[in-house]
Amino acid sequence: MPVFKFKALNQAGKSVEGQQMADTQDAAFERIRARGLHPVSIAPVAGRKRRLRRGRLPRKVVTQTLRQLATLLTAGVPLLEALDNLKRGDTDGDLGERFQALAQHLRQGGRFSEGLKARFPELPDYTFSLAALGESTGQLPRTLSDAAERMASDDALASELKSALTYPVILASVGGLIVFAMFVVVIPRFGGLVDRSGAQIPAISRVVIEAGTWMQANWLYAVAGASLFLAAMRLAVKANGPLFRRWSANAPVTGPLMRKLDLESWARTLGLALANGSQLLPALDLAEQTVRAPELSNQLKGVRRDVRAGAQLDEAFETNVSRADPMLLDLMRTGRKSGTLHAMLLFAADTYRADVTTLSKRLTSIAEPVAILLISSIVGLLVVAIVLAMTSLYNFDI
Repeated sequence: MPVFKFKALNQAGKSVEGQQMADTQDAAFERIRARGLHPVSIAPVAGRKRRLRRGRLPRKVVTQTLRQLATLLTAGVPLLEALDNLKRGDTDGDLGERFQALAQHLRQGGRFSEGLKARFPELPDYTFSLAALGESTGQLPRTLSDAAERMASDDALASELKSALTYPVILASVGGLIVFAMFVVVIPRFGGLVDRSGAQIPAISRVVIEAGTWMQANWLYAVAGASLFLAAMRLAVKANGPLFRRWSANAPVTGPLMRKLDLESWARTLGLALANGSQLLPALDLAEQTVRAPELSNQLKGVRRDVRAGAQLDEAFETNVSRADPMLLDLMRTGRKSGTLHAMLLFAADTYRADVTTLSKRLTSIAEPVAILLISSIVGLLVVAIVLAMTSLYNFDI
């Protein structure tokens, strides 16, 4: 929708400036008059860059947007009015058009959850599921608020992990540059001495020196090859996501972390669905969609099948899920008997989130010494190779 810049006089006679979205200049004039202002001049805003167009919104923007929408709905603002308010708050970006399209979808009789998924694909899958649940139970403000809080919690955990990994990544990068400089600048200098002397040097020294000589002559190809290798690895991970997730889920280091993340997501989604009035079977189907590990997802399908057949949730979970957590089983059993299953599931989810945070911090704290050990080992190996070559060249013992 076009944007018009205007100057107007308010009721006190003071000059004010602003912007107004409208289809035509006449429509902009009428909207400005409806705001209690007397327009003096109106002109279209030309040459404005549409930021974020045809691209994915940053995670921070998506989280803030969902939280604003949940806050407006919780305060009692009607859905269409809330979307109009959010649309007016972003006059020069992609968000305004997305909210306008979503509002039009609702006016045409479409479901909010479907429109949200079509216009905001950056949102997590559980957001659309909770929105659909809120529509069916009449608790849309509450479910969107729960989804916003969950996204904020996920963002906080991701931010902590990124901050913790920043120093090890910088350390590894600087170490890699040092090793590269040694291969390109330092080591080739010894190649000429060895060739002229004709001395017999250890195999490790000859390999290092030949590698340095090749790197000096072909450093551009080496950099290009490394870049292509990293790009190929990234494409391979994207193309074989389920395979890599299955491998990570069975790895000794990442396996426990990913399992706790999946259990936390399953328990939280199931607890939120039950707390917002969902029946157990639809809630189980909703929670199962948030699990990434294929093995655990298949086991949870068995849980849902047994519950549909008449089994209790804790019994079906214990029967179908391998390595079932006793803590989670006890909480589900207690919640079933006391009628507080949703509260027990949310407590279990909070416990898993605390465990994930602790485990993540431990893993990231190991990254720094591992990076130091790896770089120092490589540099030490190069230094030893050079020293062995020099001792062989000059025939003296160390």
